[in-house]
Amino acid sequence: MIPTPTQATTPKRRGGNASSPRDVSPATLQTVLDALAERELAPNRLRDLRSAVTRVAKLLGDASTRIALDLPLLSARLAAINPIAIGLTPKSVSNIRSNFLAAVRVSGLKPVRSPGKATLSPAWIELLAKLPKRREGIGLSRLARHASGEGIAPQDIDDAAIERFINAVRQGSLHRKPNDLHRKVTKIWNELAAQPGLGLRPVTVPSFRPAPKRVDWELLPSRFRQSVDEHLAWCSGSDVFAADARSRPLAVRTLGLRRGQIHAAVTALVDAGIDPSAIQSLADLVTPAALKLILRRRYEAANGRISAYNRDLAEALVQIAREWVKVDAATLAELKKLMGRMPMPQSGLTDKNKRFLRQFDDPALLQRLHDLPSRLWTEVRQQARPNFRTLAKAQAGLALSILSYVPLRLQNLTSLQFDVHIFVQPGAHAISSLEIPAAEVKNRTDLAFDIPRHIAKMLIEYRDRIAPRIIGHRPDRLFVNIDGSPKSPATVAWLIVQYAKRRAGITLTSHQFRHLSARVLLDAAPGSFETVKQVLGHKNLKTTVGAYAGVDSRRAARHHQHLIEQALAARKPRSRVKPSRDN
Repeated sequence: MIPTPTQATTPKRRGGNASSPRDVSPATLQTVLDALAERELAPNRLRDLRSAVTRVAKLLGDASTRIALDLPLLSARLAAINPIAIGLTPKSVSNIRSNFLAAVRVSGLKPVRSPGKATLSPAWIELLAKLPKRREGIGLSRLARHASGEGIAPQDIDDAAIERFINAVRQGSLHRKPNDLHRKVTKIWNELAAQPGLGLRPVTVPSFRPAPKRVDWELLPSRFRQSVDEHLAWCSGSDVFAADARSRPLAVRTLGLRRGQIHAAVTALVDAGIDPSAIQSLADLVTPAALKLILRRRYEAANGRISAYNRDLAEALVQIAREWVKVDAATLAELKKLMGRMPMPQSGLTDKNKRFLRQFDDPALLQRLHDLPSRLWTEVRQQARPNFRTLAKAQAGLALSILSYVPLRLQNLTSLQFDVHIFVQPGAHAISSLEIPAAEVKNRTDLAFDIPRHIAKMLIEYRDRIAPRIIGHRPDRLFVNIDGSPKSPATVAWLIVQYAKRRAGITLTSHQFRHLSARVLLDAAPGSFETVKQVLGHKNLKTTVGAYAGVDSRRAARHHQHLIEQALAARKPRSRVKPSRDN
């Protein structure tokens, strides 16, 4: 009798009924290892595949028996691992991923395909040969091989075909960013579909952005939106001769923050059940009843957690009530009372920034960060045919170098101009400087720093040789695009984060260089808050002490422990030397 599949896979149990069905457990990495042991493979090949599986388990920090063979989940977890941070090169991790997929394919547990080895159909070969740009050929190569294997012609590609392709990528590979691949492929495909004579149909470009959390601004009454524009124009000091001109105009970034705070307040009111059409002006946001609804809704959305944004939002609304709406004294007192009930965040660094600084308890991390710009600069110099990527790498190296020694705010860093803020001197003993006038600084404080000699040399080389080869002329600004236009602060911030993460294994933002500088100074001289204040450009010493007292207390505690150990060592009795019998 031919056994049924259930009978064929049911082993005998010790001390039990051999015919009882076995519990079907999900496949794990250990299942892959067990399956590999049953395959006829060359010893070296078997060793490499088993090693890749065990290395993946080690990278994920768990036993192979407890890691499910779920490729989308494994891909997400592996993508979160920074190779440099764990002492591996990106190439090593790439080899581990490749061999791991081969191990899964050989095990037969998952239908893993090898798109790089699939044969292209004649129709796809013909289409790829017509592509005008190398980018398009590379971007569509994976889709072309998948479609060839499925027997899908280019003219039959539609949303369903794209969806099946992306699903195959998710389920049969360890692609790091399948959502990015989905958007990239559909964008390139639509560029081709727009060309006459190819007979291709456009497809839908997906959006993976989360649903907006704020009410649509265009759904609000036009009268309300006009009142907001008028308020922001007044805050900007657009008419300095107006009778009611604001004593101190808000900075551009602060104006953006103010608009966002108003938007958040309106959203909270709508979420609380207020009809948007009932909100006709800013005055409708700053009645005691409205402010109470806004703050209650914001507090509940934060699940009772202390939020600096919520507290700042409350303060901004009270400021609008006092300066713009000009409520009476009794109403203002009631609004301030409501604001006071919103929990105030404690002074000092946030938990996120404390975790960031904790990384540098390992001195090797700081060394790696400071070595990174010179490594990037060497690569820039060696580039025979520099392009926009070379320009980005050079600017990342300069940004990391400058921030390591001169911890500027991002807005000031991004707006640096040669011979306006940056004054570099070519002489061997000349002093180069970086100067920012008070009018361009957040707290209206002049900033001036000497530029280290090695950074000055990089700046001169960038201005006179590297950038002109790419953009065609000497740049006036430090951070420019390939067409010579200024780079946005968001782009510069992205360069800093990405290069630090990918090339040094360190997660940090441009602003966190300021916290790191404070730590370095306080490590070297505990209590030197005045020095930190000067370097960071704080106007008030209280700001510096409030932010970094916790950082300095660790140094003080460490010194205290050292003194205790010294005192205890001094009180220990010295061991007596026994007299020699010869004496």
